[in-house]
Amino acid sequence: MSRPLVVLGALVVGAALLAPAGWGQGRRQPLPPPSPEQVYDPDRATCEPEHLRAAVERQLQPYADQSPAVLAQLRTVQLDMVRRTLQRCVARELLTAEQATQLERELAASATRP
Repeated sequence: MSRPLVVLGALVVGAALLAPAGWGQGRRQPLPPPSPEQVYDPDRATCEPEHLRAAVERQLQPYADQSPAVLAQLRTVQLDMVRRTLQRCVARELLTAEQATQLERELAASATRP
């Protein structure tokens, strides 16, 4: 038997052994169900202004060595998350709308500092 036929035969046998079950039969694996969206309702401690200030500062610390452009983008994302948390705090009557607005302004101003 010639060498190319032996190699071809070995490839065919190897492909058959490695082919997934049901391959070539048109069977498809169903997609997994979507992950449930989790919304975290803040509690009284979460809505405390001091807690929120500390959280904003703490969350950016691991990225202190990043470029100013990266930090600016992270601050934007972080302020968006804080804004939504403040909205939930107001909705649950854990903060007044005035307190949330003041705190949002304060955090936005502090996030722009170098």
